Amino acid sequence: MMSTDFSRDALARCVAGALAPNMALFQLFSSAPSAEAARCALEQAIAASQGEGRARLLDAQSLWRDTPAAFELIKALDEHYFAQIARADHGDHIARIAAAYDAIAALSPSGSVASYSLGREDLLEKATAEVVDHLRAEGLAHEGCEAIEIGCGIGRFLVALSPLLSSITGVDVSTKMLEHARERCARLVNVELVQGDGRGLRPLADRRYDLALAIDSFPHIVEAGDEAVLSNLFDIHRVLRPQGRFLIFNYSYRGDDALDRRELLRLAERTGFDVRRCGDRPFRLWDGTVFDLAKAERPPLP
Repeated sequence: MMSTDFSRDALARCVAGALAPNMALFQLFSSAPSAEAARCALEQAIAASQGEGRARLLDAQSLWRDTPAAFELIKALDEHYFAQIARADHGDHIARIAAAYDAIAALSPSGSVASYSLGREDLLEKATAEVVDHLRAEGLAHEGCEAIEIGCGIGRFLVALSPLLSSITGVDVSTKMLEHARERCARLVNVELVQGDGRGLRPLADRRYDLALAIDSFPHIVEAGDEAVLSNLFDIHRVLRPQGRFLIFNYSYRGDDALDRRELLRLAERTGFDVRRCGDRPFRLWDGTVFDLAKAERPPLP
């Protein structure tokens, strides 16, 4: 019998209800050596499960059946992404991130910003709506609010949030991502797009925004090193108005929630933020962790 050790965590979490079927498939595909191995692992997990857990795995199986190219897409996205990250001729890590996203945006715009969508626009829209609903429930997406999204990608949140806000600015280091965002946002008069450098938000004005968002983009800043993390946090503090909020959805991809929480608490103290929410997971279709920071009355430390 084929070994399925690579699949145990994702499928077990799906059975337990801790991972949605689309997320379980994404993680299964990323770790499986072949489509046949992934299929075998899923079938074995279904056979070994019962009740609601088995029903969730059957939902995953049905989703795969309805999205037959999903395995090949996830593997292609991974291959193109890591090939660009490995190229020293691109320069520093931020430059390699920009090149990587330029490459995968050409493969699948929806898959490039959320691989767990499996390249499906309907799943991407549902996952996007979950985040927007969270922001509305927190009283953060409303008329009069001026927002900025760091790492806006193809502009999915700019489109979803623009009707709710006075204005929103999208910043990204990837030229190709911004091209897709311009197409999506072409008729939205309250959306501004800015090519970023991944190190901060200059030349954007001081105290311009009420809300800053980093939705699955901050892990790349963390990968770039401590200097990039600090420079971005200081600059986000600079462009926020008093009591402005900064929400980070996923701080890192290290897989250590406790470390992320400790690090964010320490950095928030240094860069002038109070932590209102520290690393919980409120979403159904995505396992992103939420860190909610508020600009403090005290100044940042030197």
